[in-house]
Amino acid sequence: MAAAAKVFSEKGFGGSSLEDVASEVGMLKGSLYNYIESKEDLLFAVVRPHAEELLEQARSLASSDLPAPEKLRRIAQVHVGIIDRNLAYVSVYVQEIAGKGISAEWTEMDQEYVSLVEQMVRDGVDEGSFDAGSDPRVVARSMIGAFNWMTRWYEPGGPTRVKAISAQMSDIFLAGILTRRHG
Repeated sequence: MAAAAKVFSEKGFGGSSLEDVASEVGMLKGSLYNYIESKEDLLFAVVRPHAEELLEQARSLASSDLPAPEKLRRIAQVHVGIIDRNLAYVSVYVQEIAGKGISAEWTEMDQEYVSLVEQMVRDGVDEGSFDAGSDPRVVARSMIGAFNWMTRWYEPGGPTRVKAISAQMSDIFLAGILTRRHG
């Protein structure tokens, strides 16, 4: 999977072939077919565990009794943490799958994740933590977009640590939506 993630990340899904992946692994292209049926299957296998982890964590947070600001801080930690631990895999997801309607399954997963983050924002408005004018759709998509953009600039082991990044990102978003009494 790591070899496929590397190839897809470097060449893009459309610009890569199973031969490229096989070469990266050090095997013949035909041997890959013992493990996968198609390049699309390999793409999904590369990103599925990380997408499912993110979705499961979001479900758990959305249904928790935590205050909404804490839910958003934690979803930032989860999302940024997954990027930190799996940069090549998440890069492939962001470049090749996210928002592209590749399959009904992936569209459904994307929409569920966005809906869960929207619900966290809606909860904050309902509990009075977030400004009543906060549009959950805009806030959720802005946050997710900022997190995913990390795949373009983040350097694991670089000068800014992942905890600091997630804290700064959540602070930026919360500063824009917290009511004065919660700010």
